[in-house]
Amino acid sequence: MSDRTFRIGQVAAQAGISRDTLRHYERIGVLPKAARTAGGYRQYSASTVQRIRFVRNALRFGFSLKQIGEFLHARESGRAPCQEVREAAALMASEMDRQIDEMVAARAAIRDMLADWGDRLAMTPAGSPARLLDTLTAGSPSAAPLNRPHLNRRRR
Repeated sequence: MSDRTFRIGQVAAQAGISRDTLRHYERIGVLPKAARTAGGYRQYSASTVQRIRFVRNALRFGFSLKQIGEFLHARESGRAPCQEVREAAALMASEMDRQIDEMVAARAAIRDMLADWGDRLAMTPAGSPARLLDTLTAGSPSAAPLNRPHLNRRRR
């Protein structure tokens, strides 16, 4: 491995992340603290880019930064976190199954409601309101707080 060091901008560009993300990873312990020059600039080794790519792949898989940090800490302290990694992935799969079941049930309920609304519209005279939204109740599928990432994003 090379003894060459890289500045934060170089590492961020090579890894495809922002400088702020790199600093965040370092702050939360997913990356080791960078060495500093006499002027206070961070210096990273070539292995930092590989570590960031590992972290990004684990994030894409579904692990949280906290979990990744715990796995890496265990590995670096001489423990093999393999069982914990597998258990965490199994929990993710179980949660996905639960969400899929909820979504399938919600889709069926929405289809039933669409059929009911179609009947209501067919019986409603032209130009008169069918009051479809008034049929929504607390038990209606659209009233259930389903996991809708595109609707649940926090505004900044």
